Amino acid sequence: MEKEELKEKLLKMDKGKEICVICGKETEYNFDTPIQERKYYIEGVGQLCKRCYYLIYYGEKIKN
Repeated sequence: MEKEELKEKLLKMDKGKEICVICGKETEYNFDTPIQERKYYIEGVGQLCKRCYYLIYYGEKIKN
């Protein structure tokens, strides 16, 4: 991971939002949102964005 990528991820984390463990994009969930109330969370892996979740589970991209 390059320095700039790491810096960008740390800035996102500072906002209190979870980031997708696959692509690094900010998700809609705050760090303090219980995992039982989240969509696209995989226990033992972490929070995913909707796009990455569908790619992993269904092998297809979602239409926006």
